[in-house]
Amino acid sequence: MPEKRDRNIPPGVLNEARRTIVNKVTGETVVFHKYGHETKGEYAEVTIDCLPGGGPPLHYHTSYNERFEGLEGEATVYAGGLDNPVTVKPGDVVFVPMGMNHRFTSKKDTVKIKGQVLPAHSGFERSLYILFGLNEDSLTDKEGMPKSLVHTAIISEMSDMKFPGIGGVFMNTLLMALAWYGRWSGEEEKLLRTYWD
Repeated sequence: MPEKRDRNIPPGVLNEARRTIVNKVTGETVVFHKYGHETKGEYAEVTIDCLPGGGPPLHYHTSYNERFEGLEGEATVYAGGLDNPVTVKPGDVVFVPMGMNHRFTSKKDTVKIKGQVLPAHSGFERSLYILFGLNEDSLTDKEGMPKSLVHTAIISEMSDMKFPGIGGVFMNTLLMALAWYGRWSGEEEKLLRTYWD
């Protein structure tokens, strides 16, 4: 049996080629410029190529802030809810404190944005590798979401991604229970072995 590697060291630190991950379903590319491991947990930094209509659903985090900076094209960042769109052009910055509902997307063209997670969150980093890996292995639907609700729950819990509103309360509770099941059953370990290790 192969020796278990130290999961605190991200794959891109061990192999430079693994700093870039591509979601073959959504067409999005994420490049990890700094992992939390490299900044002593202060922040993680990525660039994201977001295609029209891409990006995550409306959500919030309870353990880290996010900062978005426009690099190419015009991104739309919803900070505070879907009724508060902000157009982010190159050089523009939007800071999203923990607890604030937000999402980012592109309305018409592929855009590039720099994203920072403050402080760094290893679960955020691991969850992106798992989600993009599931897409690579055709284990997601046409929108890029895992076909398995247990996989969705593991990714959501791992990345501290919570959904707002009354429906969100139900969804967050269900996902928390399914993530617990995913850890208990060994599914989370299997995902980490396959896509992070």
